[in-house]
Amino acid sequence: MTTAISLTPAVPARSAAVTGLAWVFIGFSGLIMSLVTLPLLPGEALVASLGVETGSGGLTGGVAWLIESSRTLASLLLLGAAITLALSVALLQRRRWARRAFVTLMAAGFVGVLGGAALTPLTFGFMAEAADSMAGLEDPVAGLIGALAVLILFATVSVVLFAWAIWKLTTPDVRAEFDRTPVAAEA
Repeated sequence: MTTAISLTPAVPARSAAVTGLAWVFIGFSGLIMSLVTLPLLPGEALVASLGVETGSGGLTGGVAWLIESSRTLASLLLLGAAITLALSVALLQRRRWARRAFVTLMAAGFVGVLGGAALTPLTFGFMAEAADSMAGLEDPVAGLIGALAVLILFATVSVVLFAWAIWKLTTPDVRAEFDRTPVAAEA
């Protein structure tokens, strides 16, 4: 009896976690890119779509100012979303360099979200002004605290996702998945 020996190394199976991670960030970057293009709508369409009163003076007025006045921020968001989209597609294709680049992107996101969370207490400085603009509400401070809680929850989920992605992309199985690139067939 003879046993056939294969001379080609076995290509590891594609992990569902990496594929899912890539698709989540493809969707996320697509969403960001579509939201960033909203300021390109004619006139005051963006402000009207958000239901923001331009002279409100509260947190929504600050958001309106950022959206109306900050083309630099929009350009940076668009650039970041385009980079994330390109890296996510490369991750989906299991490009060797994409794993390291995506780990770097996740580490930057981790640090960025933690830095943003550190600035969250500054939001309380705007509470008196925002509470005045929400005078018609029964308990405006409770609404602002609820919004702050949602922001903190979003930051926590983001940090956990980034940390998990870094861990998953550095496991031996996933590294092996990216280290073996199939050789293209000769034409």
